[in-house]
Amino acid sequence: MNMSTIWEGIKNSFKALRNGEFLLRIRADKYYMHIMYLFLLMWVTILLSLQVDKTLTKAGDNQAAIDQLRIHHAEKEAALVKLHSASAAETRLKELGVNLTLPQEPATVIKKK
Repeated sequence: MNMSTIWEGIKNSFKALRNGEFLLRIRADKYYMHIMYLFLLMWVTILLSLQVDKTLTKAGDNQAAIDQLRIHHAEKEAALVKLHSASAAETRLKELGVNLTLPQEPATVIKKK
C-alpha cells in the first residue's frame, strides 16, 4: 500500500461521515438502533453526573453555611452566659454591701511582676 491509497481511504471515510453513509460503508446499518441506544445511554449518564455534581456542590455550600451558623450560635451563647454570670456576680456583691462594679472598658496594659 502506498501513501496515496491510504490518503484516499481516509478522504473517503471523511466524506462518508459528512454525508452520513459511514455506517453503511462499514456494514453496521443493522446495528443502528444499538448504536443510537448507546449514545442515548451516554448522554443520560453525562446529564445525571452533572446533576449529582451540582447537588453535591449545593450540599457543600450548605454545610459551610451551617458551620458558620454554629460558630455564630456558640459566640452568642457564650456572650449570654457571660452576661448572666456577670449580672449575678454584681447582684451578689450588692447584697454583700461591696461597692465594686463591672469594668466599663477592657484592660489595656497588664503589668507582670
